[in-house]
Amino acid sequence: MKSFVWKATGILTFAVLALGTAATAHASHFNIRVAEPTPAIAGQASELDATVTSADTGQAVAGVNVTFFAHASFGKTSGYMEIGRGVTNSQGIATISYVPRESGAHDIRVDYALASGGTTEQTTTSVAVDGSADQLYVQTAGIQVPGLNSWLIIGLLTVVWGILFGVATTVVRIARAGGAFAAR
Repeated sequence: MKSFVWKATGILTFAVLALGTAATAHASHFNIRVAEPTPAIAGQASELDATVTSADTGQAVAGVNVTFFAHASFGKTSGYMEIGRGVTNSQGIATISYVPRESGAHDIRVDYALASGGTTEQTTTSVAVDGSADQLYVQTAGIQVPGLNSWLIIGLLTVVWGILFGVATTVVRIARAGGAFAAR
């Protein structure tokens, strides 16, 4: 019983320290604004801009590494997928080209840190994408071989089964002829 109490106390202490550290560790040094200079249309290239300014002075900050992520899902897995990287210019702007694959609201996460290092910070925003709701990718099954279509395969199978049927009838004829020869 004493061992259980010590383990429970240790786990509780670790949880309190971890939650307390996580709550106070994040401090923002930059203000960041994510914008679309061109309207996003599904299947067409669009631009995403991240403008980074100092939280203290409001001045543009050059040399900030910016990584853009879009929320994506595949099967039963979902999460953020990297869609581009950039470094802010003298106006504090990092730009990437982005091709959304479906219409609707897209969650975009931007991670940023000074090029010289330091802690990485992040922000999220939503980007509206216009366009049709149709899928841009259509899955095809099987192996696609140029010149080898279904009619060619059906013809080939017909020839193979025809040969097998001919061999089977020949074997039956030979067996009957052998039986008639043995009876004489």
